[in-house]
Amino acid sequence: MKNLLALRPYLYRYRKSLATGVICVIATNYFAVAAPRYLGEAIDLMGRPFEIETILSSTSLYLLFAALSGITLYLVRQLIIVTSRHIEFDLKNDYFSHLQTLSTSFFDSTGSGELISRGTNDLNAVRDFLGPGIMYSVNTLFRLLFAMVAMLSISPLLTLFALLPAPLLSWLVYKTGVTIQKQSKLIQESYGAITNLVQENISGIRVVRNYNREEFETGKFEKLNMSYYEKSLRLGRIQARFMALLTALTALSLIPVIWAGGLGVMNGHMSIGDIAQFVIYVSMLSWPIISIGWVTNIVQKAASAQGRLKEIFDSKSEITEPEKTATTFDTSRPIKGELVFDHVSFSWPSQPDKCVLQDISFTVEAGTKLAIVGATGSGKSTTVNLIPRLYDPTQGRILIDGHDIRTLPLAAIRRTIGFVPQSNFLFSDTIRNNIDFGSNSSTIDVIEASRIAMLHDDVCDFPDGFDTILGEKGINLSGGQKQRACIARALRWSPSILVLDDALSAVDTSTEARIFDALLENLPQTTIVLISHRISTVRNCDRIIVLHDGRIAESGTHEELLENGNYYANLYMQQMLEEEISSLS
Repeated sequence: MKNLLALRPYLYRYRKSLATGVICVIATNYFAVAAPRYLGEAIDLMGRPFEIETILSSTSLYLLFAALSGITLYLVRQLIIVTSRHIEFDLKNDYFSHLQTLSTSFFDSTGSGELISRGTNDLNAVRDFLGPGIMYSVNTLFRLLFAMVAMLSISPLLTLFALLPAPLLSWLVYKTGVTIQKQSKLIQESYGAITNLVQENISGIRVVRNYNREEFETGKFEKLNMSYYEKSLRLGRIQARFMALLTALTALSLIPVIWAGGLGVMNGHMSIGDIAQFVIYVSMLSWPIISIGWVTNIVQKAASAQGRLKEIFDSKSEITEPEKTATTFDTSRPIKGELVFDHVSFSWPSQPDKCVLQDISFTVEAGTKLAIVGATGSGKSTTVNLIPRLYDPTQGRILIDGHDIRTLPLAAIRRTIGFVPQSNFLFSDTIRNNIDFGSNSSTIDVIEASRIAMLHDDVCDFPDGFDTILGEKGINLSGGQKQRACIARALRWSPSILVLDDALSAVDTSTEARIFDALLENLPQTTIVLISHRISTVRNCDRIIVLHDGRIAESGTHEELLENGNYYANLYMQQMLEEEISSLS
């Protein structure tokens, strides 16, 4: 229940609508409880001489109050249920916005299917609490209150008989509520696992088919689905037993009421109209009593769901905006692109004792081209991921134009860095919109960016050209075309620093050389940091750094590294030999 307190700001935001809705709930129950009194009077009048006007007056008042109860109930739904939709809208916006603020490390350890489940299934459970949950809770409270007052005014003894099941009912609601909350949490976790598996299989359907693993993945899904089914079925059984007991207790409470009421009529202490009213009031209590179970289920589900949402909302990004921006940094002036790594070390949060990078130091002057080479796992990608602050170094600092990047606004850093990661991602949109993604006042238009990336001619061959709609993750493009589209997207920003993390691995050697030559020609003032395994590309860079086990093993120009005769020279000789063999074959 404590988790639901986090919803107070949203409830306060719509306090006027909710307060008006609560007033309408009170009015609905007042009119509903007032109506049977006039029906009872009409019944009593039939047992003695009467005038038709008196009967019509009583029945008219009964119909009037019944109609007013219906009208106010309509207003209740319009106010409270509609408000719950507004809060759901705000919650979804806040949830998605919060996800955008979280650091890359959060998404490294949290499945996308789990996040989707929390943003849909869990949010719907919270919405049910904010709408029907609140409405029926208030309705139950005032229906019980008004009906109790009316019943006591008729006969305190009959009221006592009607309330005999109350202690057992209270205990039953408490015990069942705890069980429902635990089971609801298990169900929501199981649903998250299913969503995660489905999302991964849809994204990796080609891998599943290539390895003939359809039956295996179907089996995994069936196991998860069966687990979800069994947990949901168990919750359904708990709810069914609960509702059956509530209904039975409510029905049984009528037996002593009718028995004692009949004796009261025989003794002349009560009238038939009184008994009729009392039975109506007991019947009125049946739905509020039964709704206690339903509302309990809604509240417990919402509490569990809000707890899961709270875990996400309580997650904070490790990459934060500086409390105070560097005093000498002018946000209105473009970044030149000088890059300095000053004794940088890095460890993953999950493995703090294992250094991925150790004491990395180098300087890249603005407008120069730096290449980073090394064996797989040497720390190349980790190094360049630190530049746009996707992660922060464990030790040391990184400077851009002489400023520690942790003292610069994130927007100022990232809007001047074009970053093309190893994993290419394209949206299910047109090629034009993918290249134009997020660009602002750029000096390089979509067409020019595609030309530099050697993508323009390929796109022109498509029937719809740049308006071609891409499938999920750009599935209708080749690997090389995806890479070149991502490069064009980075160029569209006219970046001061361009980072290419093995971004040309899927294109042939000649195309790679043409792209790199085009970058040198069109971006003479841009600092380029390039990761590549091909010596034919990196040899033209101003400086080459060789990483080995997270350390800088050697550094220099292409000619200097060849003279050293170490890792770089061996890699060069190996690739030259492979090219000769390839040409001979």
